[in-house]
Amino acid sequence: MTRFYVAALAAAFALATTAADAHPRLTDSSPAAGSILKNSPASIRMIFSEGLVPRFTGLVLKDGGGHTVPTGDPSVSGPDNTQLSVPIRSSLKPGTYRVAWHAVSTDTHHVSGSYSFRISP
Repeated sequence: MTRFYVAALAAAFALATTAADAHPRLTDSSPAAGSILKNSPASIRMIFSEGLVPRFTGLVLKDGGGHTVPTGDPSVSGPDNTQLSVPIRSSLKPGTYRVAWHAVSTDTHHVSGSYSFRISP
């Protein structure tokens, strides 16, 4: 009977791990987290591990003073809607910028995160 309980616990753990991994993850971004750029990027692009719902996915870009930087409308594209792209409306000045993103996957999981990059003088 002990083997049965061990097997049941192992199965429950495996299911819990699979369920926890079912949320979309940010797998790549441009500019990348922590990067130092010589020039202002024209857009921010992100790739996620799962398809996204465009209506509920986007980002806010802020400068080092905490002011929101104007961006264009976000768009979702790519294989299975896994890529988010947001144009930056004007050239970024040297300094540190913070990207605060939020996403909803096609299976309705909500995730968010943030990272910074820098433009060198």
